[in-house]
Amino acid sequence: MPTHALPERAARAALAAHFTPGQLADDLDQSMPAEVWERRVHLDSTGRLAQYRPQEELAQA
Repeated sequence: MPTHALPERAARAALAAHFTPGQLADDLDQSMPAEVWERRVHLDSTGRLAQYRPQEELAQA
C-alpha cells in the first residue's frame, strides 16, 4: 500500500508515537524523519503503521 510523504512534524510525531528514541537514533542520523517513517511503514507486516494518521492527531492537539 503506497503512503504519502508526511511533513517533518507529522513524521516526527508518528515516529515518537510508535518507537523509542533508541530504536530510531541510527535511522534518523542517516535519513529525514519522513523517510524513516515511510521505511518503517513499508516494513510493518501488521499494517498498523499504515493505518496511523499523525496529521489528524496533530490537528486535534
